[in-house]
Amino acid sequence: MFFLVFFLIYFIGNVYIIFRIARDLNLHGLSFYIFFAVYIAAAVFSFWAMKFSRENSASEFAAVISKAGYIWLGVFSISIAYFLLSHILFIFNHSQKFMFNTTLVTIILIVISSVYSVINTCGVPRVKEVEINVKHLPVDKFTIVQLSDIHIDVSTKYDDIKKIVDITNSLNPDIIAFTGDLADINIAKTYKEYGLADLKAKYGVVAINGNHEYYTGVGLYEYVCNSLDWKLLNNENILIDDKFYFAGITDIKTSTYFNNKKADVDKAMNGINFEKPVIFMSHQPQIFSEVYKKYPITLQLSGHTHAGQIPPFDMIEYFIYKYFWGLYKENYNGKESYIYVTPGTRWWGPPMRLISKNEITKITLRR
Repeated sequence: MFFLVFFLIYFIGNVYIIFRIARDLNLHGLSFYIFFAVYIAAAVFSFWAMKFSRENSASEFAAVISKAGYIWLGVFSISIAYFLLSHILFIFNHSQKFMFNTTLVTIILIVISSVYSVINTCGVPRVKEVEINVKHLPVDKFTIVQLSDIHIDVSTKYDDIKKIVDITNSLNPDIIAFTGDLADINIAKTYKEYGLADLKAKYGVVAINGNHEYYTGVGLYEYVCNSLDWKLLNNENILIDDKFYFAGITDIKTSTYFNNKKADVDKAMNGINFEKPVIFMSHQPQIFSEVYKKYPITLQLSGHTHAGQIPPFDMIEYFIYKYFWGLYKENYNGKESYIYVTPGTRWWGPPMRLISKNEITKITLRR
């Protein structure tokens, strides 16, 4: 169903782009046929490359094919957003000259935005430092490094993940919190190659699953977490050093769709002494509105939104998610609760980001 809907949107979107460019730039005869042939070839290749990347193991060839296909998908996405926005201008002036100039400028902006979006994901993730003052914190400070949405796929190099591990360890965290979407391929036999076992923190790694864990296989993810000695919180909690609780749920939507370990906040909170700080982990952020009104949590950690990555998803998600990206504070019955929504340690699909950056988040709770 997902691919059927995606294909329909992809088909209609490409027809619209071809129509806009051909009409507004007044392409006829040979120039139109060349443009049409090149565009259709790229569009078909991109769709095939996405399917290819999900059916093949990691290799240099698969990496090149996958990355090229996804980049074109990103260009398509940006193009749809920019062309639709520029179309609004035709309400005020629909002369051929105005449409020609507007579309030409739009294409230039698409190229610039696409190139910048690719460059913006190159290199290592930035370290984002966040400080939160917590009343009655049992220690002077407590440091959490949040990783999320790593999305290892056929194009991911081992060294790319090892660099993330090295940066994380250099921050000397008390604990590492992973908030889901580790891989889009089966890494049960290759997880050691990525250096994930080298992640070090005073109290280890706590983790939850995301929606992509269900797509790849929850059992495979659980196997990897157990092998890495990560504490996977499936609707449960853990007390750290008799001072802090970490509670986590399975993905709130996908666990229901798959009817597998459905998300259960009440079960995750069972037995917690709320006199102590509680860090709640949910891959998707929207449940925060429900949780902080029912339980006096200190902080929720989430990911999933990717800060939209590229247009139009950044614009759409900004209106869909109340807690879209960054740090938010709510006050209910005199109790302050925070949520931090990371844009993700890496990306999903197109290796592109226009506004946001890949991020390793260092969160320091201070008394």
